[in-house]
Amino acid sequence: MSSQQHFEQGYSALLQQDYAAAEKALAAAANAPGSGLDSIIFLSAARYLGGDERAAAAVFETLKANLRDGVRFAPLAERFFERFGRLAGVLGERQGDALYQFIHSHRIIPFQNVGRLGADADFQSVEPWNFSREATRFYPKKQAEFSDLSRIIETHVLPGWLPELPLFSADSSVLTMGSCFAQNLRNYLTERGLQSDWLFVPPGLNNTFALRNFLDWCLTGERGSDAYWYDQHDQGGAVKWQPPAEHEAYRRVLRDMSGMVLTIGLAEVWYDSDSGGVFWRGVPKSIYDPRRHKCRVSTVQENTDNLAHMVRSLRALRPDLPIIVTLSPIPLKATFERPSIVTADCVSKSTLRVAIHELMQQDHDKLYYWPSFEIVRWLGSHIEEALFGEDGKPRHVNRRTVRFILETFIRHYYAGV
Repeated sequence: MSSQQHFEQGYSALLQQDYAAAEKALAAAANAPGSGLDSIIFLSAARYLGGDERAAAAVFETLKANLRDGVRFAPLAERFFERFGRLAGVLGERQGDALYQFIHSHRIIPFQNVGRLGADADFQSVEPWNFSREATRFYPKKQAEFSDLSRIIETHVLPGWLPELPLFSADSSVLTMGSCFAQNLRNYLTERGLQSDWLFVPPGLNNTFALRNFLDWCLTGERGSDAYWYDQHDQGGAVKWQPPAEHEAYRRVLRDMSGMVLTIGLAEVWYDSDSGGVFWRGVPKSIYDPRRHKCRVSTVQENTDNLAHMVRSLRALRPDLPIIVTLSPIPLKATFERPSIVTADCVSKSTLRVAIHELMQQDHDKLYYWPSFEIVRWLGSHIEEALFGEDGKPRHVNRRTVRFILETFIRHYYAGV
């Protein structure tokens, strides 16, 4: 019987779940001169499915040793993936997935051939990648690592973003400004007795244009953009924001504060197509003109420029001022763009995150990034506990999550607290 006939016999036995017969036939095929990778992979599968995982793993270890010694094997047959899929279908989702994970755990996941561009199993032409293990930061390798959220944040999120020493103390005055996540930080610092000064900041400063307008007014009294200063009233609806004090009062607070936290949240903006002016939050119904008022996604460059302008303006007032930039993890409430809300939210957050990245590449002293966004949106996808929606509202970050993030922030940025 030829090697191919042994293989076909073994594969047929696999489909019939006769693993002893499958192992016998596939072993004959795998040991034949010029055997292919198909026979070897399905032989390991037969042993794994037959309950002998150690023997199944030994097949792959032998294969790797032979490859290192220069032994060549016939490439995967064009029908390999079709056959593997058929076997997985016979096994059912749970057992089929388990088999795939077993093969994957041994780093034996062949590439699918696509004409002449496909992998040809010529492992001898492969060279190792050039990298330094000391300089390379790896993503967590095991799902179990995410069970200790505090540790994974310290080891895989915060490195490279923290100041060498804490910047603040219990009597520091840290001003938070920006999206509603900034309000969470402001409220929590107050609860912890760490907010020694107070300044009313409009809650609707969700985009970098609004933040830039507001800071320009605080520092210079400039009101050229006040036609767009519309915030949301506590009871809903739009209200024109009017400063409760002269800009000099705000300027004094900015001059005397210990640090600034700028939180941005939205890349989608409403703007006046005639003037180019951007609204803080949206367009009131009473002035809405469909010809003039449009919605768009602001660009990375626009947001980077706005952030850099704010940093330079604050530095002109306080050259030594620590500035911490954060990106709100709270999703978009709605979108006026064509895509779905979830993909629009991805574009919005990605735009802002890249803008922050570009800002951090610039030469700004005492400028920091606090990765609350990555903690909630990236790590959150790996843990069983939902980080949103404890109040039934899927856009609200759970209070326990907020407390955990902010306690971590306090631990690194506040001394003696």
